[in-house]
Amino acid sequence: MTLFQAFFLGVVQGITEFLPVSSSAHIIVLERALNIPHLGKTFSIFLNIGTLLATVIFFRQRAWDLCCGAIDLVSGKITKNRSFFLTIFLSSLPAIIIGGVLEIIFHADITSEAILSGGMILFSIILYFCDKNPADKRNVSKKDSLWVGLIQPISFIPGVSRLGICLSMMRYLKYSREDSFEYAMILSIPPVFGAFNLKLAKILLGEEAMMEDLSVIVMGSFVAFIFGLLSLSVITKFLQNHTLLPLVLYRLFVSIIIIVQKLV
Repeated sequence: MTLFQAFFLGVVQGITEFLPVSSSAHIIVLERALNIPHLGKTFSIFLNIGTLLATVIFFRQRAWDLCCGAIDLVSGKITKNRSFFLTIFLSSLPAIIIGGVLEIIFHADITSEAILSGGMILFSIILYFCDKNPADKRNVSKKDSLWVGLIQPISFIPGVSRLGICLSMMRYLKYSREDSFEYAMILSIPPVFGAFNLKLAKILLGEEAMMEDLSVIVMGSFVAFIFGLLSLSVITKFLQNHTLLPLVLYRLFVSIIIIVQKLV
């Protein structure tokens, strides 16, 4: 992979990670369409580290609340931050457990076009109907956080979109689009950070080889970070005055491209 290709994929990751359109599906399709070497989960995880850093900086107050909540839990203090940490923990746990099992035992890397397009279409429909619900809730309850957590592992199927499935459930539970998006973004921190540490541990233990050209990783991660910040700024403003319908239609458009790409 060249530096230009890493730059391009970083741009795609930075923009699509914060849209419910499946960034992994976009990366896979573009790699195939442009004959870019597929570097697997290692490169993908480092791209996600770039967008994770963008998330932490953009939602720095909530990220700080999350850290304080963890400290309050350990120290035995009962605070709002502790409650917030527990809701995020409950929502993250299923994805962390199942994601770890898939990586350690099965080494899952699903990239079938049929699965990609099927996931894009089916969960576009689900997202559309869930988004029609009114918003009459504010603070995420423990019960609702568990429902969000239980549905998250479905997002390991490319084309589904972790953000998309999280937004669908949050909107189904009648939280506003803005609150649903913010919660989904904070919710991305534990599993992405966990996946990064797991991959790093396997590399250090010699179970996996590190990519030879570190400049490719650095380029992709940095570009994903910069474009991630720009994407976050745009999408948060967009959600204040728009429904998710334009993004649903875009998902359907991409699914058609995937199907055509397979047939040609």
